[in-house]
Amino acid sequence: MAAIEPGVNVEPYLSIVLTGRNDDFGGDFNGRMFAAAEFNHRNLEDRDIAHEYVLVEWNPVPGKRLLAELVGERFPWWRRYVVDPAWHAALSQNPRLAFMEFFAKNVGVRRARGQFVLTTNTDVWFSRGVLAALARRRLEVKVLYRCVRVDLRREIGYHQMSFEILEHPESVLRANLVTPPYYSNAAGDFLLMDRESYLSVGGFNEVFRQSKIHKDSNFCHHVVSAGYRAEVLGEVFHFDHESSWNNVWHTYDRLHTDAPFGPHWDWQTPYENVGNWGLAGAREVPRADGIIEIVRDTEAQG
Repeated sequence: MAAIEPGVNVEPYLSIVLTGRNDDFGGDFNGRMFAAAEFNHRNLEDRDIAHEYVLVEWNPVPGKRLLAELVGERFPWWRRYVVDPAWHAALSQNPRLAFMEFFAKNVGVRRARGQFVLTTNTDVWFSRGVLAALARRRLEVKVLYRCVRVDLRREIGYHQMSFEILEHPESVLRANLVTPPYYSNAAGDFLLMDRESYLSVGGFNEVFRQSKIHKDSNFCHHVVSAGYRAEVLGEVFHFDHESSWNNVWHTYDRLHTDAPFGPHWDWQTPYENVGNWGLAGAREVPRADGIIEIVRDTEAQG
């Protein structure tokens, strides 16, 4: 099959990096993730696109089963990493920020094996156009591929999703357009580059640690400012939920100082990560169930 299983020494064409934890973010987080993953995996396989999924669970919720365990029961061929909560405690500079999304994505990028790496979110469905572009295998290196994110109405549900439902005009709630020069709008849902370019630019910003918002826009600015070209590949679909940015941004103070995702900041700020970004070199402990724990030893530095 087109999916590359853990332990198989084969370079897939595509690594799909997802992050999360078992916190029911947005309501039924796990259900949305499973539905989107099954749809995307099935369509990637149908087009013979060799791919792997890399899940990174950051700051697991105490007293609840690991998301990585639940995923392993459904998708045992996914590569799954669980980051020791001690890393979150050492790295976060904002007590409101329980989930450092782009630190987690960096962990996945550093460990991805694909020729191309896609960092995306768990409730994103690929369009026919994006799948066709991947199937042609003509993606270029040193190009940041972006997508227009089309938000879907909740009323349509996400079970038994089909292209006909995704593409129906009555399914659409809004479209988040992307424009030059940085193509940064709703960027966190689709950022695709060749692996070597991801490594060369140094991943997402790990210098600024007070917030997770705008890290995706900051990455687009970072990549384009470094001389890489940005290009729109097509559309992806995102299932609207109660915690979507469009639904919550106005519920906090003007600068979002009281928000759980952290305050506003200047996303055009340059950055340069240290060489071990993405917890490169951190000790990894494999478990019998296939999960790899990334532990923080007492002598490790944050």
